[in-house]
Amino acid sequence: MKRIYYIDWLRILAIITVFFFHTSHFFDPMYWHVKNPQQSESVLLFLGFINLWIMPLFFFLSGASGVFGARKPFLSFLKSKTLRLLVPYVMGVLLLIPPQKYVEGLSNHTFAGGYFDFLQTYFSGGIFNYPMGFDPLWIGAISYHLWFLGHLFVISILFYHLMKYIDMKGEKLMNGINRITSFSGGAVLLFIPVAIAGVLLKKHFPNYTSWADFAKYALFFFLGFLCTTNEGLKQSFLKSRFIALGIGLVLTVMYFVSFSLKETTFGQLFQNNQVYGYYAFQETAGALVTWCWIIFIVATGMKYLNKDTKYRQPLNEAVLPFYILHQTVLLLIGFVVVQWNWENWSKFGFIALSALFTITVVYRLVIKPFNITRFIFGMSKKPIEMN
Repeated sequence: MKRIYYIDWLRILAIITVFFFHTSHFFDPMYWHVKNPQQSESVLLFLGFINLWIMPLFFFLSGASGVFGARKPFLSFLKSKTLRLLVPYVMGVLLLIPPQKYVEGLSNHTFAGGYFDFLQTYFSGGIFNYPMGFDPLWIGAISYHLWFLGHLFVISILFYHLMKYIDMKGEKLMNGINRITSFSGGAVLLFIPVAIAGVLLKKHFPNYTSWADFAKYALFFFLGFLCTTNEGLKQSFLKSRFIALGIGLVLTVMYFVSFSLKETTFGQLFQNNQVYGYYAFQETAGALVTWCWIIFIVATGMKYLNKDTKYRQPLNEAVLPFYILHQTVLLLIGFVVVQWNWENWSKFGFIALSALFTITVVYRLVIKPFNITRFIFGMSKKPIEMN
């Protein structure tokens, strides 16, 4: 099976989006690890829109690549995922998350002292001081943004045998999906399993990245796999692109408008999750709007980005190290910059540009050239150059 170029390009564009998403977090009024003294609610429009679909899109794209892994023997697949996901997750927890938690502690005045004093406290018990029980929430509590790698590792292993079965013997299932989704807009119907998972689980596991979110991310991963292996579903995506865009726009606008109408029935429908009917609507609408944006983004990628250039391979290779590094670099730079007496836009620009420069230098000079650092950041061994 040949390389699917639009998946690579969408992954590259998604990681750039995440970078600016996290850069913006310094300036919104919601909680984050380090905050700028002057905050703006207008930033929430950007963050709220991106938050509707960005992480589900990452899981979808990861599932779309899953067909290549599913054709390997299980032990080979397990080794690949361990090196690609688990190793950088563990190394990130040990090396990159402590600096984030340190500047967070300084910023929030929950810690005062030097970095090495913090490390002694952190590794003597603080790293695992999260009484959450058997819950995937624990994966993210110790790893911050690296929760994605931990969740993806577990989901990939759990779905391996199902993906392998469908790839080899799933023709009837795929034909059934094709019949259900063959009409224009038919691909939208695939949001239903995600909505059911949300309605059944979110009430009991409301925290971000707990079991409800884990189940939904697993379904987005599986849907990405189905899309890659099913030509009929690809065509349904293309036929459903503008219908999905329309639904996505309408629901997104309704969601944002509801914040200014909280006391009305309309506002309660989107904001009050204590009434079961409202809660069920919110989970259903949330799954629908997320899936519609994914359909539109992926179908647009299919149509316009399924091409190779000299930039695709090096950029795609850098995506994982960039993701692993970016939040630590942003927080270290941002912790200093937010204390300056500058306008918000000037701070945003300086943080973004200096972080991009720092990540690029570290990647080019420290990570990419050496096999040991490539190993730590989930990259394959450096290719042997032939004379």
